[in-house]
Amino acid sequence: MTPSDVLIIGGGPGGLSCAITLASARSKSWFGNRTITVLDDGRSDLHRAWLNNAPGIEPGTHGSDVLQRMQRQFLQFEVGDIHHAHVTSLTRDPWCVHCDDKRAFAGRLLVLTTGYKHREIEGLPGAVVPHHPEGKRGRIALTHDGQYRITDHAHVAGVLAGGSSQFAIAAGIGAQVAVDILCVWAGKRTHVHDTPPER
Repeated sequence: MTPSDVLIIGGGPGGLSCAITLASARSKSWFGNRTITVLDDGRSDLHRAWLNNAPGIEPGTHGSDVLQRMQRQFLQFEVGDIHHAHVTSLTRDPWCVHCDDKRAFAGRLLVLTTGYKHREIEGLPGAVVPHHPEGKRGRIALTHDGQYRITDHAHVAGVLAGGSSQFAIAAGIGAQVAVDILCVWAGKRTHVHDTPPER
């Protein structure tokens, strides 16, 4: 099993935003032939959402449609893949995740972005804490260093990082995690901004 460079558990706004931002740097010389794998169990709360206040998204758009667009956007970069998988446990060095259908996936870096309801994965890095003390019972977050890093090789993104369930916030944390990873790959502070081709 060849490890992906980044293994993202969770295919909601945080996970897909992270994947898209990482993949968009594919043309940089320091990106090399790195790969990204997204594992999605199809349980993102966005499937039940009706978006009316998400920046850049037409009001009245169904959340499932947004997720499908984000999946296509990531896959167009051709540096990774998406697998429908329900993760049950994980081990480290390198990260190896085990799924309920006996498949396993490996990654050098791990990004956890499963939402704030799923505590059933064994071997989670970091401490599981209430998402917000005043929030609904059973909602969780993972502790991190304030920059969404759990260890040198594990990050948390989206609402599992303690962010709000607003689409823009969950997606933004995913993008921030991706930028931090890209900075390590580049060996300097960097970002990915595209400009239109000259006419």
